[in-house]
Amino acid sequence: MHIDLKLPQGATFSDLRVRRCDDDAIDLDMDLVHRICLLNGWDFEKVRANPGPVISTILSVWYKQHLAQGGAPDAVMESFRLQSEIAQGQTPH
Repeated sequence: MHIDLKLPQGATFSDLRVRRCDDDAIDLDMDLVHRICLLNGWDFEKVRANPGPVISTILSVWYKQHLAQGGAPDAVMESFRLQSEIAQGQTPH
């Protein structure tokens, strides 16, 4: 499935400042997420009420683009990838 994610001009993946919280949740720059929502016609208040699906989409789509364009791996995103592979019974890469 291909998702055409519109991103703010000049923004880079690292601008999201993705970090893991103590309770295994994540924290990121919600101002940038708000801008992404506006660009893509998404209701930011609905996203704030139920962030999981949209935030997951933004992170996965943008991170794949970031890597494909030669961007450096992000430690938090790589830990998510590793966790996902282990949960699916795959051998981590």
